[in-house]
Amino acid sequence: MPQTTSQFVYREATAESIDAIRPLWEKLNFHHAQISPRFSTALRLRTFETRKHQLLAKAQAGRLRVELVSVGSDLPSVAYCVSTVSADAVGEIDSLFVEEHLRGQGVGTELVRRAISWLDSMNVRLKVVSVMYQNNEALSFYERFGFHPRTVMLHESHDDDAV
Repeated sequence: MPQTTSQFVYREATAESIDAIRPLWEKLNFHHAQISPRFSTALRLRTFETRKHQLLAKAQAGRLRVELVSVGSDLPSVAYCVSTVSADAVGEIDSLFVEEHLRGQGVGTELVRRAISWLDSMNVRLKVVSVMYQNNEALSFYERFGFHPRTVMLHESHDDDAV
């Protein structure tokens, strides 16, 4: 059942309806390509279908949560959050996006709060989130929820590398 917070409507979607995040995920992918030029070619070649299959494979046994946000109940989504729990009980906030004109209004905060609550209910042993290199705003945002950098993974960059 959808929940309304302020003017925003939050609704959980099923794994089968993950295609609903496609337009917003494509904006997120473009954003990542802009802030991390070294990997922009690979990011631009990345497809939603590939990402969707990665998420669905990771979250076998129904341990995938998709939450969509709209300004009204019958309007298009303006934000989303996808979270998963792996077979070894690692909970991850896999993907989060809020339309630029709505940032700073608490939508992302509410999505992360809900994702963490769901991960807690799934009794995960660890919660993680990956942040694209040079996305300092996202790092600061997630630190407010107790996430902190632990390692930095370096990639040898080639224009045709998959991200």
